[in-house]
Amino acid sequence: MLSLQAVSSWLRQYLPFNLLSNSSVKLLAELMEVEFLPAGKILGREGTNPAQLVVVRQGSVKVTGSNMPVPIDAGPGATFFLIELLLGQNTNTTVKTTSDCTLWVVPSAALLALAARRPDFVLELGLKMSQEMAGKVEQMEANMQSEERRNRALQPYRVTTPRRGIVGNSKYADRLRRQIVSAARDPTRRSVLIFGEPGLCKDNIAALLHFGSPDRLKPMVQVDCTEMDPFMTELFGRGSREGLLHWIRDGTLAIYNVHKAAPHMIPQLRQLLETGVYQPAPAPVPLGSIDFPQAERQANCRIIMTAAQRVKAFDGLTTVVQAPPLRVRPADIIDLERYFLKVISKRSGVKLTLTPEAERQLITYTFPNNITELEAVVERAAVQASSVEEGEPAAQTPAATPQRTDAKGRYTGVSRSTSGSLALDKDVFWFAAQSKDRFRWNMLNSLPLLRQFLRSDVFPELINHKVVKPIFAVVVALLFIGPQDRAHNFCLSLFWNYWWPLMFVIYPFLGRIWCSICPFMIYGEVMQRWRMASGVVLRRWPREELERWGGWFLFALFAGILVWEEVWELQDTAYLSSWLLLIITGGAVICSAFFERRLWCRYLCPIGGMNGLFAKLSMTELRARQGVCSGTCHTYHCYKGGPAEPPEGLETLGCPVYSHPAQLTDNRNCVLCMTCLKACPHRSIEVRLRLPGVDLWSDHKATWYEVMLQFMLLGAVYLHRLPELEDQFGVDPVLLADKAPHILASIGVMAVPGLIAWGSDAVMRLAFNNSKRAAAAPAVAGGAAALAGTAAAPVPIAPFLNLSYGYLPLVWGATLSHYLRQFLEEAGNILPVTAATFGLDGSSLPSVTADHAVTEFLQGSTLLAGAFFSLLATRKVGARPWLVLAPQCLTILGFTAELWYLVVR
Repeated sequence: MLSLQAVSSWLRQYLPFNLLSNSSVKLLAELMEVEFLPAGKILGREGTNPAQLVVVRQGSVKVTGSNMPVPIDAGPGATFFLIELLLGQNTNTTVKTTSDCTLWVVPSAALLALAARRPDFVLELGLKMSQEMAGKVEQMEANMQSEERRNRALQPYRVTTPRRGIVGNSKYADRLRRQIVSAARDPTRRSVLIFGEPGLCKDNIAALLHFGSPDRLKPMVQVDCTEMDPFMTELFGRGSREGLLHWIRDGTLAIYNVHKAAPHMIPQLRQLLETGVYQPAPAPVPLGSIDFPQAERQANCRIIMTAAQRVKAFDGLTTVVQAPPLRVRPADIIDLERYFLKVISKRSGVKLTLTPEAERQLITYTFPNNITELEAVVERAAVQASSVEEGEPAAQTPAATPQRTDAKGRYTGVSRSTSGSLALDKDVFWFAAQSKDRFRWNMLNSLPLLRQFLRSDVFPELINHKVVKPIFAVVVALLFIGPQDRAHNFCLSLFWNYWWPLMFVIYPFLGRIWCSICPFMIYGEVMQRWRMASGVVLRRWPREELERWGGWFLFALFAGILVWEEVWELQDTAYLSSWLLLIITGGAVICSAFFERRLWCRYLCPIGGMNGLFAKLSMTELRARQGVCSGTCHTYHCYKGGPAEPPEGLETLGCPVYSHPAQLTDNRNCVLCMTCLKACPHRSIEVRLRLPGVDLWSDHKATWYEVMLQFMLLGAVYLHRLPELEDQFGVDPVLLADKAPHILASIGVMAVPGLIAWGSDAVMRLAFNNSKRAAAAPAVAGGAAALAGTAAAPVPIAPFLNLSYGYLPLVWGATLSHYLRQFLEEAGNILPVTAATFGLDGSSLPSVTADHAVTEFLQGSTLLAGAFFSLLATRKVGARPWLVLAPQCLTILGFTAELWYLVVR
């Protein structure tokens, strides 16, 4: 049993007993009785007269009532029914125990007897409670005024709610969601830096972070570093004017574009992040007065910052959240587009959808301004659709065959299906042209018959195995058993007068398309199919070794072929030409017997190496839309091969040279076999016209073996004109009558153009470096001006490896110019030569030959065109003024003049 003094002391810890005098509390303590009640017992019910005064000593109770929005849990010290008993009123709450409780109670009769016996007790209680209530009201008024001032200060900066969540199902969107949730639930409330490219709605990410945290009911405000004054008075305050850091208290402060903050702001922001301390700016004072600094203050808010890139000054002080750009997550573009259309449809009352073509166009665009640009593009398309809807309605058509014209047959880009929704076509979406897509035209969109042909079995399967394969066998056989000179063997004439010149005619138009119908690899495929049918598992490619040495192998093999052709006169010896074809075919067959796909074509074939080099000059390219591939494709059948894939992907074995069309940077490793076009179910593949030679100055991969190969091919043109060179320099032909000196002379002639080009490049770089030193000398003497001179130093010239590709158009023009004489003056005799092959007299058969003057005109025109485009390519690749590139340009002109003398004259 507790003593009276202990009960009184305990009661005075709680309201309303702490308002009363000691004597009054003791009077109540004398009347207290102890009760023990289990959980679930009702102490008083709403609308009834309470039976006793109740004080909770131990345990907990729940208080409910019709005027209470939520129940209240109360514990020790809670007092119930005192006022109701003294005033004789019904209680307006229900009190129920929620655990085993120890209660101190005073029966209503005893309490009323005390009030009648001691009126001063009732007066004291009423007076004290009225004073307490008046103080609380006064405090509430002060708090309301302070809160009103706070709301007025925060209102212009307040963030009310996020605009949307993180839309998308890509791995990047999932990672961003996890980062946001982790930062939001951080119990330490660590500061956060959200960085990413413009247009990624980083302010929305900041709002998601705040409203997903336990602080969601606290205010969130935003400021922009680009709009703050130098003293950041909005943030820190100035003089007696409080800043946001004061008013926000323990809420959340979002600071946008911290990467654009002035340099003097960074230390203050860093101190705020590190210690939470800030210093308001001094109050403005009259001129000559003393400016006293303000006292430092402590900020309790959580800080979230956004930036376009990481800010090194804040490293280690913040949790970093990176917002990924749309170009790396094109799969999310469709989800975002559908979300925006849903919002617009709800706002306008018209259901909007996109056609598959429109969705494919959206995911192929890189969206430099990311989500903001995508939203604007969709909004603009929706406005265009609504204008069509408000004007003349689009023709009603079944959903399967949408009609994108209005009632008068005019094209609108919008169709209405039977379900009532408006389908937006790709033509209502327009974007800024991307640099890599400028001056390119996808022929497959405009020429559906071409697309149908290239996807059919005719190209190249039937052409290869039904036409090229048997013809090649006949040609090889007739080269062995037929007449041995070009004038009497039509197969030899086809080889040197048709096939070889036409290869160079095709390069600027169709690039490496010869490789798609190449007879060498057709027999390699025959070997592969036989081996695989026998159960042999072909080996994978040793890529690292092939990338390192394959190019040099084909260079050496090509050099041997050119020397063989010159010294042993292959062009006029049929059986040797046949052996040449068989050697190349043998390489393809041997590689195909052991390795999968076309290893020989990609790495080792000398003809393939030349084709890949000159394909960079082509005005045609095959590419895939990277956004479509990365955003919608998960099978990669165009690369790996696989079964048919709806809606239009066909079964294929995959790219024969292991090139993914979305990763091609130039034409070298694309043989235009159209396997990817057949395999792709998403219409990602495009066959496009472009500027000729654009690979040379864009992002092609430069290699030393290609540079050596191009100069060797240029030297081969001089080698084919060896008699003219002998005559020009007065060399006795007898000196080269034996094969050994002839071989050495051939190697030397082919090496000279490369050495001259390298020497010219060395002279150019020497002159450029001398000019830099001469320009820097006055700056060094000028002291401080030296820094300016260093900052304005000339941009270095492109390396010789890259710049030497400027000679490639000249190599093409010189080679074709050389072979034009055979093509124009000999190839037309194919019918008489065919008759002679079989021992018949073909003198009466028709022949077509060009006049020698026409031949010379076309040779000169081709050579000059090659020189002209070489000068342009040098300028584009070098990206320097003409004067700086003068040595290489003069070398090109010198080569052209010598070739004119040898070939045209």
